[in-house]
Amino acid sequence: MTSPHYENAARVLRTPDVDPAELHAAAVELCQAFVRNEHSIGLLPGDAPDLLVQTLRAAGDRGNVPALLDLALLYERGGIAPWAPFPAHDSAAAISLYRAADELGDRDGALGWVRTAYFARDESEASAAATRLGVLHAQDPENAELMLFLGYFLHQGYGYAEDAAAGTRFFEAAAARGDAAAAFELSILTSDGGVTDASVAWTHRAAELGSDRAQSNLGGMYATGRGVTKDTVQAMQWYARAGEAGNARAAFIAGLMLLTGDEGLDPDPASAVELFSLADELGFDVDASLEGMGLARPE
Repeated sequence: MTSPHYENAARVLRTPDVDPAELHAAAVELCQAFVRNEHSIGLLPGDAPDLLVQTLRAAGDRGNVPALLDLALLYERGGIAPWAPFPAHDSAAAISLYRAADELGDRDGALGWVRTAYFARDESEASAAATRLGVLHAQDPENAELMLFLGYFLHQGYGYAEDAAAGTRFFEAAAARGDAAAAFELSILTSDGGVTDASVAWTHRAAELGSDRAQSNLGGMYATGRGVTKDTVQAMQWYARAGEAGNARAAFIAGLMLLTGDEGLDPDPASAVELFSLADELGFDVDASLEGMGLARPE
């Protein structure tokens, strides 16, 4: 049996003069089949990843901006999901697709190629990315995400002369507008190689704004008593929140704490199993890690 979403995408791709929106819709349905893990149970043939890419690219070539953005994101992050790592990570392909969307007037496309170039540290794109980012910021000076990236660029000297103080000011401005990633950067910058009152405050702020990295770090602080009063319950809760926000390792740690009844926690095997399943979905090898500790997943 083959997934009807695979069959539909193949049919639409073969259809002459097909509406690009129909191509994109078929690709989205096929992508969701991967998200549901249908490839692992034999519902998706081996060429399904190529079919997905071809369908998105065909829609993008016909000027469908959402298809360009979707395919660019797949290349940027290297896969649909941790358990379905295809297409392979390809920063150059992502930048090209985001640029095509930018040329069609899409702001997400503009920031997409700027972001991808920065995280890839593609020096061939540094000057152009800095210039494009500056234009975007001039057009939307109160946008926190643009402030965040100006902070990154200035701190790292990417496309601009390195200016840590100016970068920090942009992080502060973005955090003041509720940007979780900017608050997380400030939690690191104020740590001074350890834990300070300022770093604890920024970690709390970033965690409250939804940064999974800050939530995980806060879980570690409460677990060890670094910078805060030790509190195992709070530690587990922050680790669990980080897991729910997409942090695989934090989900595993929260599950481990509930499995073992860490330092006074009441053991809760059922909740531990749920957290382990979440960690699995996020790409963490739960069973191998438990085995290395002499433990096993509850039945």
